[in-house]
Amino acid sequence: MTREAKTFERGLWHLLEQGRKQRAYPLASAWVAHEGRVVGHASVGAASERTRFDVASLTKPMAVVTLALRGVSEGWLDLEQPVATDLPATITPYTLLGHRAGLPAWRDLVAALPTPRVAGSSGARYAVDALVRQAAREADPNRGVEYSDLGFILLGRRLEALTGRSLAELVTVGSYRATRRARGDFAPTGVCPWRERELVGEVHDPNAWVMGGVAGHAGLFATASEVGRWALGLERLAAEEVPFGGIDAGVLRAFWDPGQRVGDATWVLGWDTPSKTGSSGGARVSELAVGHLGFTGTSVWIDRGQRLVVVLLSNRVALGATAQAHLKAFRPRLHDGVRDLLGI
Repeated sequence: MTREAKTFERGLWHLLEQGRKQRAYPLASAWVAHEGRVVGHASVGAASERTRFDVASLTKPMAVVTLALRGVSEGWLDLEQPVATDLPATITPYTLLGHRAGLPAWRDLVAALPTPRVAGSSGARYAVDALVRQAAREADPNRGVEYSDLGFILLGRRLEALTGRSLAELVTVGSYRATRRARGDFAPTGVCPWRERELVGEVHDPNAWVMGGVAGHAGLFATASEVGRWALGLERLAAEEVPFGGIDAGVLRAFWDPGQRVGDATWVLGWDTPSKTGSSGGARVSELAVGHLGFTGTSVWIDRGQRLVVVLLSNRVALGATAQAHLKAFRPRLHDGVRDLLGI
């Protein structure tokens, strides 16, 4: 490792340590790439470069959106085709990817199950599917843009139907864990009231848990470098047209096109873009950036304007609800600090 790389990683560690001391999280890892190459990685608390985090909603872009990109590129996914004949014709992969299909943001599917179900059983999955489809039938297409877990559960199911394979089989980034106690180095995510135990290597999201640990909205576990190398692959595909995952560069750029936004909403297809003020991507994030957050305390930002990729994985949920505000305040400072370290 060069002296420059060591200096950068030392600075990145200090940034992460500030977040830990501010009670934003007990464990965290960050990974950074700039101008198409990896520039550094750091971890704090008991985390290391081998620690796997429950990335929560980063599952959406890493699994479902990546598969959708491949499907459009290969011709087996039509974004304008309704996802099912028994659902409104306005519910298509396009409207689901852009969070504009009119589905609600979230529902407590565990509590709504008609009878107690064994998590991951065929009965539980069937019951959850029925609840999600009922929400889709009640969807209001005039609702506007509303971020929706239910929409991505439905989209994940559509991709499984089209390919004849489960999401766990289709995804090659990171590793899905649906077991009660997964092996490996995992960041804990606190005690779950439903399961009455501390979660280590088991999905935090209760809806994903009852579906067996794997769903279109959550379920992926990964290290910071796994998330980073996936994000860098996309960034290089868009910037340099370096092949990545069978995805066409033009399709990717169309998904990321700021012209996909509707009104004042910041969502494009499967990704968020910077808000006018207070972006989690920092004060100097460019208008060409795309990003995504995860409830457990995770995020990825790909800034095409500066060719910068920043991944932050943490287990902020292990500290309870109070850490959410601390992490929200810290995350843009991390991105600004990374730009200071890089001189951009």
